[in-house]
Amino acid sequence: MNWPAGVLGRALAAVYLVACPVLYVGVVWTLIGQLTGDGTPQTPAIVLFLVGALLIIGLSFVLGRWVPERRNKLTKNMRGSQLAYFRLGLGFELWRAWRVVRGERAAAGEPN
Repeated sequence: MNWPAGVLGRALAAVYLVACPVLYVGVVWTLIGQLTGDGTPQTPAIVLFLVGALLIIGLSFVLGRWVPERRNKLTKNMRGSQLAYFRLGLGFELWRAWRVVRGERAAAGEPN
């Protein structure tokens, strides 16, 4: 995925670098609480999961137009926002986002 150039790209990448770990921590915390059955409240874990999920959903709509067109059997009928959601949710863009935040690759047209 190509991140936008400039300050917008850095800001969106920084939000993603926060949202993805928050989502995963919420999932793991919830699963540990469910598996151990210790009776502690799951509210903080669920809140972390929801915040991370909502941030990634919002980012996928914003970044949907920067997803390159890839036509194959699985993605031929998907919009850019759907492809962005899958890439962001699975963590495929963490390294690229880190590079954008550090300023190593800020232009949208540079190769991945």
